[in-house]
Amino acid sequence: MMLNRSRTFAAIAIAAGLCLGTAACGSSGSSGGGGNAAGGVADGKPLDPNATVTISIDCAPGADQAAGKANYADDLALFKVKYPNVTVDAKPYVGQCEVPAQQTAEYKAHDETGAYHAYFTDQEQTLNSGDAADISAYVNDQTVPGYSTMLPSVKQNLGTGGKTYALPINYYSTGLVYNRDLFKKAGLNPDQPPTTWDQLQADAKKIAALGNGITGYEDYSGGNTGGWHFTSELYSLGGQMVNAGGTKAAFNSPQGKQVLQRLHDMRFVDHSIGATPVTQWADAFPPLATGKVGMFIGAPDVVKHLIEVLGADKNAFGLGPMPGASGPGNSLGGGDLYYFKKGQTPNQIKAEIAWIDFEYLTPDAGQFNFSRAATLAGSSKDPVAISIPEPYFWASNSPQINQITSSLKTNGNLPLSNYDPYVNNPTSSVNEPPAAQQLYKVLDTAMSAAMTDPNANLDQVLSTAETQANQILANQ
Repeated sequence: MMLNRSRTFAAIAIAAGLCLGTAACGSSGSSGGGGNAAGGVADGKPLDPNATVTISIDCAPGADQAAGKANYADDLALFKVKYPNVTVDAKPYVGQCEVPAQQTAEYKAHDETGAYHAYFTDQEQTLNSGDAADISAYVNDQTVPGYSTMLPSVKQNLGTGGKTYALPINYYSTGLVYNRDLFKKAGLNPDQPPTTWDQLQADAKKIAALGNGITGYEDYSGGNTGGWHFTSELYSLGGQMVNAGGTKAAFNSPQGKQVLQRLHDMRFVDHSIGATPVTQWADAFPPLATGKVGMFIGAPDVVKHLIEVLGADKNAFGLGPMPGASGPGNSLGGGDLYYFKKGQTPNQIKAEIAWIDFEYLTPDAGQFNFSRAATLAGSSKDPVAISIPEPYFWASNSPQINQITSSLKTNGNLPLSNYDPYVNNPTSSVNEPPAAQQLYKVLDTAMSAAMTDPNANLDQVLSTAETQANQILANQ
């Protein structure tokens, strides 16, 4: 569950008739012919630059992402140069791009945009809706350069049964986000974040002792993010969410109990976790941005969100590896995708693939246009964060990674040494479990009990969650 974009082309975008919203745009069903017959052909070739087509896509940066919104408008204008007859109806969001309940409602109503966002964890629900198109015939190294060199851990989330249904736009591996300033004030070494949960608990207690409303560690207990964090912490200790066949819950284990017991002790014995439950995704970030939280489990783009959306000090944060039992532990891997709605013409799908490739999968363009971001950072009052270390989509020796690495070295504006503990201690990434969002919702209750009920029976809490999870898995 992640986060994620100077303005030179913004006026051009408006003049060219590009859309951010729905008011003046046609539906995703409108399409005309260009060099192809009307609607085009699913022939594995890129979109004809002369084709006339209107497409729709959700999760464009909204009002709370000034830099991202401006860059997205610029990119739409640049895309218009290559495809002058393509109109992109881009629907913006504020806060969290995808709210699980809202997504489920859209699937039930079959109300998705032409290209629609989902997380890696959403594959089963998305495909079960019956609305996702098989794009296998459209995707190759010609239409999506570098497709063949994408990491297996990414590609396995793009489809199933030998068919491809989605393209990735973000890929992450969890670690420890921490406030270097609070580490210094608490007498801790900001260049040596904790690498075990015992160390993290001890450091959190020292940070909380600073007083003034400062919390040593923050964690989720609702909104499906509680269960998501439980999974991440369970994996870090070597535990499993489900058995090898994915048919039974496996989290009612010593590692699962350890996760809940530690959080319970940190809340009610150490008082290093705050008394106010963090039940929604967005609620975790304001106290992090204002220096009221010492540590938090998250992906590297948490730092980008804190700086660009909430205006936090870009020098304040460090990144460390996911803590484990006796050293850095396994990390939870995940990411974001775009699926493509059935019933569209081949030209619409080609145009959506072309836009997603340009905006999210092309070095030195779209989200990887670091030179533009550097120019914006030097000329705008809006904060821009460049150089967050991410495990990108491609193999380490691919041309895409080489281009990105070179551009970051030239254009980065963040203190890269702050992230050395994360970069220099790579951990094994474990994918999210089947029926992930449903299991996360069940485990929200367990996380809430651990951090809100001083008398919680954690064995009973885990047993109840296990029973509910098994019912979910039995119906998959």
